[in-house]
Amino acid sequence: MEPHWIHVLSDACRLALIWKHGGVYMDTDFISVSPIPDVNFVAAQSSTESSNGVFGFQLQHYFPWNSMENFVENYNGAVWGHQGPQLFTRVLERQCDLPTFRALEDLMCGNISFLNPQHFYPIPYPSWKQYYQVWEKLPNFNNSYSLHLWNYMNKENKTVVPGTNTLATHLYQQHCPYTYDELRKNQANHTRKSTPLRN
Repeated sequence: MEPHWIHVLSDACRLALIWKHGGVYMDTDFISVSPIPDVNFVAAQSSTESSNGVFGFQLQHYFPWNSMENFVENYNGAVWGHQGPQLFTRVLERQCDLPTFRALEDLMCGNISFLNPQHFYPIPYPSWKQYYQVWEKLPNFNNSYSLHLWNYMNKENKTVVPGTNTLATHLYQQHCPYTYDELRKNQANHTRKSTPLRN
């Protein structure tokens, strides 16, 4: 069994689903904060590297098809990201030069928008712990459509704890109120169950 088999399988399935049906794919560790205005897009996670954690295309668009072909032609499941972010980057580079982003601009590659990292990855993966820290002044993320919490990096199993003052807690309260309320209820139920009875 390959070490990244589940992730590679996920990389393949999302491509096939978006090619066949169209729409937007987004990893489950994103928090949506505003509508995505683009239809055919991939998102940069750094200045010249695409992600495959969020992307959107009309049905049977050539980019997911070309990505599926490249997936097979250059398969290497032993390397983390080779079938995911690196795959999208390879396919983009076949049709466009990918210059470094300036400020908040997006780039166009044919009819595909290559969206600025600020739209989805304003906190890059080396700094993922910032989501679980208390900020003196909360960022507004006015230039973001969604925020990626980088769960794969979270080996310490940091979580959103209702009542704390972390950035992730504030984001859940503001953009995921139903989920936050369920977390709060679960916390209250757990507290009641763990409180010893007194005579």
